[in-house]
Amino acid sequence: MTVPRVLLVTDPARSRHPLLHLIAEAAEGGIDAIYLRHLTPEQDWVAELSEVRAHIPAGVPLFVPGSPPRGLHNTGQHLRERDPLPDQPPDDRPDLISRSVHSPLAAAGSSGVTFVIAGHVFATASHPGEEPLGVAGLADIVAAAPCPVVAIGGITPERVPDVIGAGAYGVAVISAISEAPDPRAAARELRAAVDAARDCYRKGREMQAPSSRETLIEIMVNGKPREIPADSTVHDLLASRKLAASMAIVERNGIILPRDSYATTVLSEGDHLEVVHAVGGG
Repeated sequence: MTVPRVLLVTDPARSRHPLLHLIAEAAEGGIDAIYLRHLTPEQDWVAELSEVRAHIPAGVPLFVPGSPPRGLHNTGQHLRERDPLPDQPPDDRPDLISRSVHSPLAAAGSSGVTFVIAGHVFATASHPGEEPLGVAGLADIVAAAPCPVVAIGGITPERVPDVIGAGAYGVAVISAISEAPDPRAAARELRAAVDAARDCYRKGREMQAPSSRETLIEIMVNGKPREIPADSTVHDLLASRKLAASMAIVERNGIILPRDSYATTVLSEGDHLEVVHAVGGG
């Protein structure tokens, strides 16, 4: 799964630079995803995407405002909050799907997407007169979302620590890079701010943890990043979430684990787990 630390959203009307120059410089500065929001149905998306792809590293995913053309590597779909969630069979869906959300309710309903973009966090020229979420509102969305959250709206390097501290996985920007005199330098500053804030946030959580001397690793649980002590087993993870092993089904990296292996299966950095817990009743 690919979740960006810094995502660039295109808007040619607000850019000081030609599109191809902008994306090439921003990619050199450290952005790791691009949402080509300016694309319209009348354009030849295959040609447009191929031209963009020629100017950025192959590992940088591109997102488009609709179903991406088949056969294009590392190209995903972005959904607006009002768009229906994907209902195609998994084999027919894009590998990457992002979705804009503006409330905890919408975030909670974002099943089947790779990550959500939550905003606007701070007041912006794009949303005059509209009340921003604020950091507290962003934190509410993070708590409700079943997947990682990327924050958008008025993001600057100075504000990055607040949004990462609220639980955002990364940030998305338009003007912070597009309107900057030097988009490469602007992207580099944002990426450095995100990386530093994530490092501080992680260290702060380690210091607050009861076992502060333990080494922590990061895994993904039901699409959300989670830090656990190194050498934790599946049983340990379930117990930390107050889930009964006898009522849980755990899939690790695409393989369903036998229940009798939970106590002996040690989790590793980067593991992806899907956990389903039955609810008893009577």
